[in-house]
Amino acid sequence: SSGINAEYGVHMIVCVVCAMVLGSTGYYLSFVYSSAAIVYFLICTLRYIILPDSTEDRIARGSKRRNNLLLLIAFIQPLIMFWLTHHVTYGPDPPPLSKNKI
Repeated sequence: SSGINAEYGVHMIVCVVCAMVLGSTGYYLSFVYSSAAIVYFLICTLRYIILPDSTEDRIARGSKRRNNLLLLIAFIQPLIMFWLTHHVTYGPDPPPLSKNKI
């Protein structure tokens, strides 16, 4: 479980840093990529925990309720990540990077 939490925190930090450096466009681009990565990672990982039965062709099959639980867990994570990090997109975008004349 700690590996999943670490993965989740890294994606949130990447989104916040992208928002600070690139503005709201960078935040949303990194959020879409991070969300897709988290969903893919969770489905691949939790499939073996929630759907432990596998057949000879190594495809995990389970009840419809277990499949729905797996998808709910996977797709709720990006929503929580957005809820925790969306406030960084409010306000003006950062100024363009330019050389300061001293």
